[in-house]
Amino acid sequence: MDTCGLIAEYNPFHIGHQSQLQMIRDHFGKKSGVVVCMSGPFCQRGVPALLDKGVRTELALKMGADLVLELPHIYAASTAEQFAEGAVKTLLATGVVRNLAYGTENPDAHEGIKQLASLLADESEALGQLIRDKVAQGMGFAAAREEAVKDFTHDAHQSRLLADSNTILAVEYEKALLRSDPIPTLALPLVEKEKTSATLIRDRVQDAFVSKERNALWTLMNELNPSLPPPSVASVMDALSQGKGFLTEEMIAPSLFLAPVFFDREQLLSIKDMQGGLGERLFNAIRHDPANIMADDSTRPYDAFVRRVATRAHPASRVRRAILAAAMGIKVDDPAYMKGPGYIRVLGFTRQGKRLLSYMRHEARLPIVMNASDFRGLDDESARRQAELDLQAQALWNEHAGQRQNSEFERVVRTIR
Repeated sequence: MDTCGLIAEYNPFHIGHQSQLQMIRDHFGKKSGVVVCMSGPFCQRGVPALLDKGVRTELALKMGADLVLELPHIYAASTAEQFAEGAVKTLLATGVVRNLAYGTENPDAHEGIKQLASLLADESEALGQLIRDKVAQGMGFAAAREEAVKDFTHDAHQSRLLADSNTILAVEYEKALLRSDPIPTLALPLVEKEKTSATLIRDRVQDAFVSKERNALWTLMNELNPSLPPPSVASVMDALSQGKGFLTEEMIAPSLFLAPVFFDREQLLSIKDMQGGLGERLFNAIRHDPANIMADDSTRPYDAFVRRVATRAHPASRVRRAILAAAMGIKVDDPAYMKGPGYIRVLGFTRQGKRLLSYMRHEARLPIVMNASDFRGLDDESARRQAELDLQAQALWNEHAGQRQNSEFERVVRTIR
């Protein structure tokens, strides 16, 4: 059986994701297996998943995935490089994934993406120094790297590939493969990108949730229909109508700042992503006016606060990740980072996925976790800490999404026949 891995967040699951799964089927054949490594309760930009990972898993299975695995939290809410490394290593550890597909703004530049990955995976001292110099000048890492690659290669066309968010991830996936176990990759185009901005969709849901307009939910449903497949629209509307089972960053943000670490400068500077002056900047912003951190008349005061703190060197996504890491007590030298992923968490499967899972039981290079109770059997310190953070992240999500905090131990693997 030919198998293809895919890395996703599905936050939320939109028509672009549906098309992506169909393109993989068209390329590899209907009998191929599709294995998705998906973020759990929090995503790469430091924002909470809009819907529970179980709901997102079921949507993925209905739309063409065969097996859905959870990316451990320490990778899911991390830099593009760490996100890619954790997801690629998780997929490779299954022992059954033979190919990797990814979406990019530049599918025709597949070879250029791989060349960039090769350049950056084995980064020379000269290129590394160029990047560091530009960061020291106040540029954000992504912009600094793009400029450094242009100066180093004298190829502006190739360096511009590092300006697009999905292509940046594509380069990181290729880098992670080069450093682990190179397998063939498939570059897929982004379908109807103007309709499928996950950020805009989440913002619209947030606005509808706080709206006092009588027909706000009806209006939202009509607005979501062109962007999300019907089952995904139904899942969002069901959660909103019940008033639980969904979460936006504005709903959770006030509680994040209750963590004592935000009022202890030395402790805050030891938190992951707080280095390079960001910890000082956040500490001062909170210390000077702790009662009005979220004082803003808009429907998105947390977003406004993040953007006030963000700079070219510290983009909004890093600020969000740093705040989340502080609230969860994740330090820069946390034991969770001692090794790569410590287990393979299965969230759901189809009949085809069940066959893949049976192969995995013989081929996998990491313990397979079917239920949260299986975490107790992990004997590696780094893996146990990763599991602890997974449970903590899910409990945090559950608390603010109206679900019981300890329900992770009652979660069942989703199955679609």
